[in-house]
Amino acid sequence: MKTVRFQPTLAALSGSIDPFEIKNSIVLIEDDTEYLIGDDAYKLGDSGARIVGGTVKDRHYQRLIKALLVKGLGAGEHEISVGFSASSNYMDEFRDSSSKNILSEEDFNILSDKISEIKFRVARTDAPVQVCRVKLNKKKVPVLYETEAVRNVIPEDARTYAIFQVGGGDWQSTLVVDGEICLGTHTRVGGMNNCITILAEDLDIAPKTAAKAWLTGKKPSTDINAEWDCCKRDKSRVSRGFINAHLPTLLNSFEGYTDRIKAIVVSGGAVHDDEFINALRDEVPSKYKVYTIDQFDTMEPNGEKLMDPSFACAFGIQASGVDVGLDIGNAYLKGVFSV
Repeated sequence: MKTVRFQPTLAALSGSIDPFEIKNSIVLIEDDTEYLIGDDAYKLGDSGARIVGGTVKDRHYQRLIKALLVKGLGAGEHEISVGFSASSNYMDEFRDSSSKNILSEEDFNILSDKISEIKFRVARTDAPVQVCRVKLNKKKVPVLYETEAVRNVIPEDARTYAIFQVGGGDWQSTLVVDGEICLGTHTRVGGMNNCITILAEDLDIAPKTAAKAWLTGKKPSTDINAEWDCCKRDKSRVSRGFINAHLPTLLNSFEGYTDRIKAIVVSGGAVHDDEFINALRDEVPSKYKVYTIDQFDTMEPNGEKLMDPSFACAFGIQASGVDVGLDIGNAYLKGVFSV
């Protein structure tokens, strides 16, 4: 079982840039243009933030799919089955019918064509060109709601609860009652990237600096000789304000099931963020018990314990019966490969 995780930042490479080493990134080659995708794209001043959302028909989304497949599969010939997740506001753009969470035939044909031959470089921006050829062996490609994918890795003896899937691009919720997802309870608000934007404004720092500050819990010092200062109190303040703004929308979606829902399971990248989780526990009404998904013996499809809660969605996709689960997130690209 192989897991891959890197940032969806993208930058076009030009001949005026001296070659350099890359680590958690790849160079994707399309026609006469080369794109650096991943963590190292931030080294380039013209690096672009990920366009939020997207579908198989969109060029930016296609590049992210190809980058993730290349990182997970490498060069050579590969015959695989894949699955995706989608947030509730994009789901209908992937499928033909609301009754079937299957990639539409048009999108399947587009996907098959785009991944049939992927040219790329690894390790350095001037490394030799390699080729990854991918053939899909199943025409039915599952597309799961992100919350549905998370449900797949929560132990079955957990029967009734709400799921809060909190990622960079959005914060989604759904209800599970007596072991079944309640249709029509999917709800979505903005994600933790909004917190980073607020932090940048509050501290008067650049977005890239704010992203680093949010991740590390440290902000730039005003003293030229000093290390970065702790900003956990700033993070807690921003988190609390963000949660207060959006929590009512999510909790009000429990209407009709308030007599049953007594627990909330939090998954996604927010699980790693102590300041956000602590603020959420403080703000959620006392009648709800808040768990993080790593408190459960959540399982990977191969029966091993899920070690990283940020991969819950990707493993949940794979649990639907495919070789490769692709979570094309707004903050990170995550893939699980069993090939």
